Amino acid sequence: MRLPDLSGHQLPREPLRLARRSLRHVAGALLGLLVGPLLVLTALLQLVRWRGPFRRVRRWELARLGWAYRLQLEDATGGFLGGRRSLLHGALAGMLGYVMGDLLMLVAAVVLGSLVQSLYGSAVIIEFDLWAISRPAPAVLLIFGTSSLLAAALYAEFVVWLQTTLLRRWTSVMRADAMDSRISRLLTTRRGVVVAIDDERRRIERDLHDGVQQNVVSLSVTLARARRAGDPERSAALLDQAHTQSQALIEEVRQVAWRIYPTALDEHGLASALDGVAETSPVPVHLDLRLEDELPQAVESAAYFVAREAVTNVVKHAGASRVDLTLVTIEEAGRELLRLTVTDDGIGGADPEGGGLQGLARRVAALDGSVSVDSPLGGPTTITAEIPRD
Repeated sequence: MRLPDLSGHQLPREPLRLARRSLRHVAGALLGLLVGPLLVLTALLQLVRWRGPFRRVRRWELARLGWAYRLQLEDATGGFLGGRRSLLHGALAGMLGYVMGDLLMLVAAVVLGSLVQSLYGSAVIIEFDLWAISRPAPAVLLIFGTSSLLAAALYAEFVVWLQTTLLRRWTSVMRADAMDSRISRLLTTRRGVVVAIDDERRRIERDLHDGVQQNVVSLSVTLARARRAGDPERSAALLDQAHTQSQALIEEVRQVAWRIYPTALDEHGLASALDGVAETSPVPVHLDLRLEDELPQAVESAAYFVAREAVTNVVKHAGASRVDLTLVTIEEAGRELLRLTVTDDGIGGADPEGGGLQGLARRVAALDGSVSVDSPLGGPTTITAEIPRD
């Protein structure tokens, strides 16, 4: 199944995209075995004022980086690859390409040798410098062939990372592959948000149908009985009962509205809304809120609903006697994050793939955040949500 993106085009499946990316990286690393030494050689020739070949080879290297690694360089002319930098970059590309070529020769030895052994039987034994293939050839092909291909793909990723790290010391670099992964993740998140909204709508409908609607019907029946009652005392008693039911109904509507979106969150902020969660919880909730600056509304809303849903899950399933809720701002990898931690002393064994926890993960993922669950059998259970503040 293909997923349509925002422009209506079709995006390939993720495994196919990753396979094409790995093939490009492997080919790019192998091309480095050719272009890298040429870059070193022409850079040395540049010292004697022969610059034409160097500029041509530098263009080839920029084309290799753009095609194989999808690197978008701030200096598209490659002016940063001059002097000692071109020598270092070319030597590194050549050495990395040599190792890739050696690794691919190993893959070819395993695959071709196993195929020949499978076709011609045990009479043929093919020996290599550091490898000998004998029976059973299909097992060798399946196990060692697959692992060698995987090793080549992983090494190609290392090559891209190492050369990108070196280039970032000289110029601004962005990987288009990373943007592709980001787009794919956003598409997945978008679908998750739609599912989360539908789940929320179903929950609201259940609350209204099973609670509010039933109480409205009961109130209507009581009022009808009071109107038909011939005895004034009986009628007064039924009206008193209807008044009590109406007060309970008002409170229930208020609770449903609060579960949809609490007014305290807009009027008084996240800390006040979490105080309301702690006050209404049957299980004691101990708050540790360390918020210094005002948070964006979307971040506050996500943190509130994660905390409320996590506490609700504890009350329903954990059998806990205490919940600790911590909210703190941290800085990680140059990003400012809001970290929410909910810990209970219940029975543990919470399933991260369950509907409730998946709903939390989808809500946080919509803001480029993450949710982790640590819940061994016997407890304690810790749910940690990290949400970017920007």
